[in-house]
Amino acid sequence: MTVRSLKPWLLVSVLLNVFLIGGVAGGLYHWLASATPVEVVVNQHGLRQAMFKLPPERRMELRQLLRHNRADSQPLIMAGREARMGVIKQLEAPTLDRELLVNELAKAREADAALRALVDATLAQFASTLPQGERQKLVEALYLRGQGKAKLIGTAESKPRS
Repeated sequence: MTVRSLKPWLLVSVLLNVFLIGGVAGGLYHWLASATPVEVVVNQHGLRQAMFKLPPERRMELRQLLRHNRADSQPLIMAGREARMGVIKQLEAPTLDRELLVNELAKAREADAALRALVDATLAQFASTLPQGERQKLVEALYLRGQGKAKLIGTAESKPRS
């Protein structure tokens, strides 16, 4: 190869290196310049979203109540898990025993309903300590999502107050 045939390759190599170094430098500058961390938006539902919308001290109160009830809820969680494992075993079995499958599904449903009742009772206890404004945030986080939210809020605001 002659010097003349190497010049275009050398020029392309220099341009590519300048481009890569500039990209890395610009990315590094952008990363260091934005000192505030970007908030990650997580689609949360139920109690997690309710906790997120409450003030920190109320959030801690609700967490403590839920932790306090953990001992009562653990057997219900295990019963539901065992029933779902029974359902899986029945569905994977070579011959399906429909009656046993229905019984396992009923056990899982009962355990889930009992767990939900326990969490609802805890939530009711917590809500009884909240002022009206914080209860409204709790309602919005737990029950009003999407289009239903706009409809329910709109109808609540349009009702005449007596």
